[in-house]
Amino acid sequence: MPGVILRCGTSAKIMRKNKTIRCYTLRLYGNPGKICTVLALMIEYRAWLWDYVTRYFSKGEDATESTRGRGWLANQAFHRARGLLKAGRNSGIETGNQFNRPQSLPLLCDGTLEQNKSSTWDYWVKVPNGPRLPAQTHRALKNAMRRGGKLVKTCEVRQGKKALVARVFVEFEKTAPTPSRDYLGVDVGVNAGVARSDGRIGKDLHPVLARNRQKRDEQRRQGHVKSSSRSACKQYLDHEARQAVNVCQRAGKSLAVESLKTLSHLKTRGSIGAWARQHFAKRCVDLAEIQGVTVVQEWPAYTSQTCPRCDFCHAGNRRGTHFACLRCGYVAHADVVGARNVARKAAGTFPRREREKAGIQTRDSLLNVPVLGGGVS
Repeated sequence: MPGVILRCGTSAKIMRKNKTIRCYTLRLYGNPGKICTVLALMIEYRAWLWDYVTRYFSKGEDATESTRGRGWLANQAFHRARGLLKAGRNSGIETGNQFNRPQSLPLLCDGTLEQNKSSTWDYWVKVPNGPRLPAQTHRALKNAMRRGGKLVKTCEVRQGKKALVARVFVEFEKTAPTPSRDYLGVDVGVNAGVARSDGRIGKDLHPVLARNRQKRDEQRRQGHVKSSSRSACKQYLDHEARQAVNVCQRAGKSLAVESLKTLSHLKTRGSIGAWARQHFAKRCVDLAEIQGVTVVQEWPAYTSQTCPRCDFCHAGNRRGTHFACLRCGYVAHADVVGARNVARKAAGTFPRREREKAGIQTRDSLLNVPVLGGGVS
């Protein structure tokens, strides 16, 4: 539920048409007295939020109640509860799944971000009915501001793993995309993390996954909180997504990625599942909205088995990371071939009769199969 609360809570109040919101996390500092005060206010905020969610779950979206005399925390909790229930009902309608009442709520509250000018701290975060806590910026937030982002005054204070954190929001103007018939295809895998149609081959993800797996096992052995093994892979995929979008922006190309809807139905195979491809594609879509790059999602079937030179499709063309066409002898990296075929699908030059070229027997081909007793059936 934390993701739903984030979308329908603070960020929902600042959403605008033709604008997109990016979220960044800042650590909050303060003496033990201020920290305890803020934690007490967050607990009170969660109590108000749980009360409103419980009472208005069975009611419609038009449920209203006067919060006069209850304070700032009750007023904000009421609006967040309405947004949470509205987002849950809308998602249930779109997906067809029944929306159930949340069983738990995270420890958080809204806050106000103020830029500091009189001390070494960059920002102050004011909690409703509470003290101000200092926060320091970081490189990612500075780069976002340098790219033309506008910092929103409303933020969100949460309980982090080690300390209190503030989620601040940066607003970007959506740039109108410039469609181009020249596509840059991308293929995501584990042997080569990200391969592009221009020939770039990313690093192997096996060492990254093994290193994170060892770290997670050691933390579990010592009784620490288990960390996710996906964090390092996500950081690498974020870096590659930004590079791909930047290349398309500079060269005036469109970006072709694997379809998100298709990837969501894939089964997890090997040491990496569909989550890596989904994460990369979603990251490309988010960055492309800001930089004005067109992103096209394509069905990735047979992209790593089809020769980009003669269009011959066969499972024997690929052996691991090595691609060698059985018909014309074309040799290349299998992931680069997959990326080039994704770009060809976006451009409309990929062969459409994929099933027949893949060796799958169709109804017409079955009519010419000889029977054991002789003759043709």
